[in-house]
Amino acid sequence: MQTALYIHIPFCVRKCAYCDFLSGPASAEEQEKYLTSLLEEIRLTGRSLQKDWKEKIEVTSIFIGGGTPSLPDAIWIKKILDMVREQFVLLPDAEITMEMNPGTVTAEKITVYRTAGINRLSIGLQSTDNAELKQLGRIHTWETFLHTWDMVRAAGFQNVNI
Repeated sequence: MQTALYIHIPFCVRKCAYCDFLSGPASAEEQEKYLTSLLEEIRLTGRSLQKDWKEKIEVTSIFIGGGTPSLPDAIWIKKILDMVREQFVLLPDAEITMEMNPGTVTAEKITVYRTAGINRLSIGLQSTDNAELKQLGRIHTWETFLHTWDMVRAAGFQNVNI
């Protein structure tokens, strides 16, 4: 059996007024509790599905959304994808997408995402106009986005949506 996974990381620097998703600010301790529980949920779900289907489930795509999945330490993305690989069969051509926001990433984080297996990034820009970005409550500017774009391309990402 094949499936696709959506993994929700609900944390944000602050809640944008236009956002209808389950998301918001959280302390490092709250993030760790959630992410530790998420790892356990992936483990239990994988085992349960294996028991029901008598084999590991093949994963054709993963979408890591939020919130701002690029807000927590990047090692959590690696841990999440490692747990998926332990519990499921991640197909070699699976598209693994992660949302990220300018202002929450560094070149080091982007490198971790790439080595962890992320092969598609979805960068939340919303506008190229700094006044509009401010009005929307975004934490970044157009210039921050351009810097993020340069880091993403330098890390070798070819599959990017904005």
